[in-house]
Amino acid sequence: MKIEKNNFNIKSLSKKWDTSGCVSIYHEGKCLYRDCFGLANRETGELISEQSTYLFSGTSQILLTLSLLLLTDMKKIMLTDTIEKYIPEYVHAHKIKIKDLILGESGLRDYFYGVIMPKLKEDEIHNQLDERTREVKEKKQSTYGYSFEDVFEIIGKEDLEYEPGTKKVDFSTSNIVFCKEIIERVSEMKLLDFEMKYIFEPLQMFQTKQGRNVNTKDYCKFRNNELLYVPIDETSTDLFTTTFADMEKLLLALCEGRLLSSKAWKKALTFNEENIGLGFELVNGTVCCLGFGLLGNSASLYFNRETNLCYMHLTNSELISKNINGTWTYFRKEMRDEINSFFTYPKNTRIVPYSKKNWYEALNLEIAKEQYEFVCDAKETIAIAYAYKNDHKLFIEVEGNRPVGMMLLQANKKKQEFYFSIVLIDKRYQGRGFGKIMLKWGVEYFKKQGAKELTIGVNRFNIAAQNLYKSVGFKEDLVYEEGMQLKMKL
Repeated sequence: MKIEKNNFNIKSLSKKWDTSGCVSIYHEGKCLYRDCFGLANRETGELISEQSTYLFSGTSQILLTLSLLLLTDMKKIMLTDTIEKYIPEYVHAHKIKIKDLILGESGLRDYFYGVIMPKLKEDEIHNQLDERTREVKEKKQSTYGYSFEDVFEIIGKEDLEYEPGTKKVDFSTSNIVFCKEIIERVSEMKLLDFEMKYIFEPLQMFQTKQGRNVNTKDYCKFRNNELLYVPIDETSTDLFTTTFADMEKLLLALCEGRLLSSKAWKKALTFNEENIGLGFELVNGTVCCLGFGLLGNSASLYFNRETNLCYMHLTNSELISKNINGTWTYFRKEMRDEINSFFTYPKNTRIVPYSKKNWYEALNLEIAKEQYEFVCDAKETIAIAYAYKNDHKLFIEVEGNRPVGMMLLQANKKKQEFYFSIVLIDKRYQGRGFGKIMLKWGVEYFKKQGAKELTIGVNRFNIAAQNLYKSVGFKEDLVYEEGMQLKMKL
C-alpha cells in the first residue's frame, strides 16, 4: 500500500482536540507527512507556522540521560557508579547509583513537590487566590531556578524515601538536579554548553539557541478542560529555543541510532516490566522520549527501528484528555493509533501472557461497532479472565511490542474441556492475518495441554469469524438460531 499525506487524518484530529503544534512522519528516511496547526498565541489568534519557536529546558529528562550516556561513551562515568564519587558531600551518596537517578529509583525526597509545594499549600495568602491564579502561580513556581546548593539545603539532611532501586519509576525533581550537577562536575562545563556541543551541534541543529526569546506562548491545562497561559519564571536557567525543523533532526538521529555508541543505545533501550528504559519508554510498542517538555511546551519523539518509522508532535500547549466510554484518550494517543495502523502487519508476531508489560495497551484494544453484538470487548474479556482464572488464561498477540489482539483460552485437563472462549483482533489490524496466527498458536497450545478436540462458539451472523475459524481446521458441530459451535479433532 502506497502511503501519502492525505491518508493521515491528523489535521482533523488536531481540530477535534483543539491542539496546537507540528507533526511529521518519516518512514525509511522519507517524509510522509509534515504539517503545522493551531495557535501560537491564543489571545491574539496568531497561528503556529514553520517559523514558530519553542522554549525548552536542558534539564529535560531525555537530554540529561543522553548527556550521561555520552559521558559513559567518553569513559568519564559508569552508570553503576554510586554518586559518592561525584557528590561526596551528600550523606546518602554511597547508596545511590547514577542509574537510579535516571530511572527515578533513587529514593531522594522531591524537593519541590515534597517540600516546597506542601508549604505553599498551607500559606494563607496563597490559598486566598482564585483557583486559576493559584494554578498559574504554582506552575510558574515549578520553573524557578533552584540551584544545586538550594536543593541540597532543602533535602541534603533528609532521610531517603526508600532504599535506592527498590521502587520503580518514582518521579522526583531532585533526581533532575543531581543529574545536572554530576554532568557539570564531570564535564567541567555548564549543562547547556555540554548539550550544545555534544548533542545539538553534531546534528546541525543550528536554529537551536541558548536563551528564552520565543514567538509562541505556552499553555497549561486547568482541571483538564481549559488552557491557561503560564509564563516561565524570570530566574529559570538552562533554557534554549528551538524549531520544528531542528526537532526533526533530533528525531531522525534517535531513530537512526546516532549520537551514542551501540553499547550505550542497548542500555538506553532495555526496558523494565513497566516499559521504562534510560530516557525512553515503550508506548504501545513504539519507543518514546521521556520527559521532554517545559510547562506547556513538549516534544514527543517516537521511533521504531524495526519498521524504520519515526514521528513527532511538537507543541506549545498541554493536551486535554477525555474519558470516552470508560477509556481516557487525547490527541497524541489518537495520533499514535492513526499512524501505527498504517505500518502494523505480521512480521515479528508473538503470543504472550497478559502482564504488567502489556496490560494498558491491551485494555485499549478496540472492536468495530458492528462487532459489538458478536464478541466481548477488551475490558469484558479481561474481567472474565480474572473471574475464571482457575481454568482460563489470557494471552495477548503482539506485533513487535505492540498489542494487536487478545485470546482467552479455557483448559480443564481433568474434564478434557478445551475451549477458545474469546478471540479479539483490534479493529485497526483486522484482515491482515493476525487472527489466523493467533488461532494456530492456540491450537498448538491446547495440543501441549493434551487436548484431543477443541470447540469454539460463534454468532451465526458473524460470517468473517466463521470463515477464519474454518480456515484453521474447525468444522460446524452444533447450529442454533443465532449461534454455532465449531469443533476441531486433533
